[in-house]
Amino acid sequence: MTDLRPPSRRNSLIVLAILLICVVPFGIAWYMAKNPDLVHERQKTNYGHLIDPAIPIDYGELLARPISPAGHLPEAKGHWLLVQIAPGPACDDACRATAAKTAQLRLMLNKEITRVRRLLLVPGQADTQSLQALMQADPTLLVAGISDDLLNRLKSAVGQPLKEGTILLFDPFANLLMWYEPGFDPYGAQRDLQRLLRVSQIG
Repeated sequence: MTDLRPPSRRNSLIVLAILLICVVPFGIAWYMAKNPDLVHERQKTNYGHLIDPAIPIDYGELLARPISPAGHLPEAKGHWLLVQIAPGPACDDACRATAAKTAQLRLMLNKEITRVRRLLLVPGQADTQSLQALMQADPTLLVAGISDDLLNRLKSAVGQPLKEGTILLFDPFANLLMWYEPGFDPYGAQRDLQRLLRVSQIG
């Protein structure tokens, strides 16, 4: 078909197309150079911090000091575990807020919810009365004590003190795989978990 547009207009369109082809890639490159965080976020596979190699922890040690009612703690075995460490013998307001976030995260997994459990580990002499009230208010939260030795090994695995709000992720074989910093984004953690649950046939 013959192009009936005047030659001057046709030439202008050709020049404009050439300019766009040349300028747009440079514009994108300049924007990425000015915003390196965008590139980093796209390249980052996990939202949480990967522990490589994973650290195996024996269930017998992880669940050795039950605070949850008898028979509840075995639910943790063979499931993916979201573990938080209480700041002391009781779970204070900040601790409860973190527990609420892990509950939200578990709910966000939809049909995969049955593959994940939540565990609160309490150091020292546990305040059982306040923890009983917590478990009544949050029935899906499992609670156990933690020895100083295990606590120190978990700190060593993470490479820093386990500040209030830190979450540890264990696989169904009780291998410590990942950890999340205080103030973690549940949506970022959800993406990690969904990816792991999708590729894994265990738990």
